[in-house]
Amino acid sequence: MLNFKEDAKFASKYEIDILNKLTNLGLKYDDLVLLEKLSGEDYRKRVYIDKNTQIGFLEYDLLDLDWKFIPTPYFYMLKKDSEIIEINHTKRRLKGKYLPDNLVKDEYLQKYNEILLKKDTIYQPFLMRDAILLGIKRNGRFKIKDIKRKVPINIKTRDNFIKDNLKHLEKMVIHSKNILKEYIDKYKRRGYVINVSFSGGKDSAVSTLLTKDILKDVDVIFIDTHLEYDDTLKYVDKFAKEYDLNLYTVEGGNFWEYLDKEGIPTKDNRWCNSVCKLNLLRDFFKEMYPNKKILTIDGSRKFESFSRAKLGYIRKSSFIPFQTNLFPILDWNSLDVWMYIYHNNILYNPLYDEGFERIGCYLCPSALNSEFLRVKELYPDLWNKWVMYLKKYYSEDEILRGFWRWNNLPPKMNEIKKLLEL
Repeated sequence: MLNFKEDAKFASKYEIDILNKLTNLGLKYDDLVLLEKLSGEDYRKRVYIDKNTQIGFLEYDLLDLDWKFIPTPYFYMLKKDSEIIEINHTKRRLKGKYLPDNLVKDEYLQKYNEILLKKDTIYQPFLMRDAILLGIKRNGRFKIKDIKRKVPINIKTRDNFIKDNLKHLEKMVIHSKNILKEYIDKYKRRGYVINVSFSGGKDSAVSTLLTKDILKDVDVIFIDTHLEYDDTLKYVDKFAKEYDLNLYTVEGGNFWEYLDKEGIPTKDNRWCNSVCKLNLLRDFFKEMYPNKKILTIDGSRKFESFSRAKLGYIRKSSFIPFQTNLFPILDWNSLDVWMYIYHNNILYNPLYDEGFERIGCYLCPSALNSEFLRVKELYPDLWNKWVMYLKKYYSEDEILRGFWRWNNLPPKMNEIKKLLEL
């Protein structure tokens, strides 16, 4: 997993653009920028330029409805035009403490005092011999937030990173193919029909192609909920033709017919999943494979969410009694998935380049709110249709911050709501 404890990935073109806007680093799309997911009320990730060098945090602020970059000391070793203040060496502990003014070298005192007077300066780097210290301005002084040893830092390329980690990737592929072989053989002997679930996302694309390497003739099932992005529908057709798939499209249920009765779908009440997907999938299976049990290859990964972290490779469906699901890439980090895609030049959904991480229904409550706001920019007609309905129950401020996505707001969202009311 390349030392990442949480889900990590290459920065998308959209994320590179955001980082460049916030940092002026001039990053290129093929530069190595790694993002590791963190817990938070919305988008929040560590930013690395290799697996050991974190240059900051990128997050979406739900209060200000804007992107923010929070630097680490390494950021100032990368950014060549930083106004670094040199301080005298001291053995006293500085991390977590206010920087004593008398440590600032005489030749930097004027610059130091000028920076302190600036209202818009929050972070300030300091150099002490071979160490970079990061201060944050509070109460007219700088409190030292972090200290790192000064080392040369250079941007690498994504392709070179993949080449350096090919052995790891090959190990993951072999492991997944062994799982596929074992369970496909086992369930075939039991008389099960084997098929693959394809959502139009990156994970199901990889699990589909790995399965096709093992089982050349296999049915691939896509559910069109009628809440999909047009780009996803076009991609699914293109992917199926490119890789010669036996693609079957299941027509989903009508979300809008159930909406008034069931209420707005939320993270804790995703009734839409059964109405738009599972009911129709169950009926399709009964018609397509009458009186048969089914093993469905699924691209779910344990790094995606807390609920999936406890998955085993095999799980019986809780909704379709004659279906069992197999998860061959369960152990893969998102970074593994993207390495496989780039290394093998696999077609992927173009929405990933546009800032989406969750490919599926455009109004899914499980998506990040920053993704939901991208719908407003890229698909205004879809946005307006959903927002007009939400306005029956929520104010514009509440809609923009995604309050509708919970039946009961979590503590952090309640804090934001209180701040908006002040």
